[in-house]
Amino acid sequence: MLKLKDLQEMGNVTFGDAANVTLDNIQTAITDLAKQNGIPVAFYQEDAKDGGLFGSTYTALVAYHPEHRRDYFNMAMIMTKQGNFGNVSVYAAGKSKQMNKFARSDASKAGFGAAIAGGGSFAVGQMIGGALGSIGKSKARLQEEQTYYEIILNIIGAALNE
Repeated sequence: MLKLKDLQEMGNVTFGDAANVTLDNIQTAITDLAKQNGIPVAFYQEDAKDGGLFGSTYTALVAYHPEHRRDYFNMAMIMTKQGNFGNVSVYAAGKSKQMNKFARSDASKAGFGAAIAGGGSFAVGQMIGGALGSIGKSKARLQEEQTYYEIILNIIGAALNE
């Protein structure tokens, strides 16, 4: 089960004429548009909890890159309706190996720089851990991953506003 409080929002799409729109319709529309544009995407559904014990539970449609299911973020879509309008909120779920590598590298550099500037000690283990954790980072692969998210968000918008 996904916990919405642990996820980062990637975007929102509001659309009209939502009375008969379901997650299955959305999946079909996204699949068709992605296929027309040569973009790989796969799906599964999972429950998502918002709030504590008495919070709401939603069914999330989760999109992912079939070749990068474990190393790219999955994109969890939660649909809500109000009147004749619908809203799909898209959340980053899971982990991104490249973003994690860049975050470790940045933290290691910041800690090392602070230790040098302050004359204080910077834990050698932290520096080594940050350096080892960033092995394999690639700006090109990170850009490719981020472009994938942008494309899927655009496809979601197009699918819902056709």
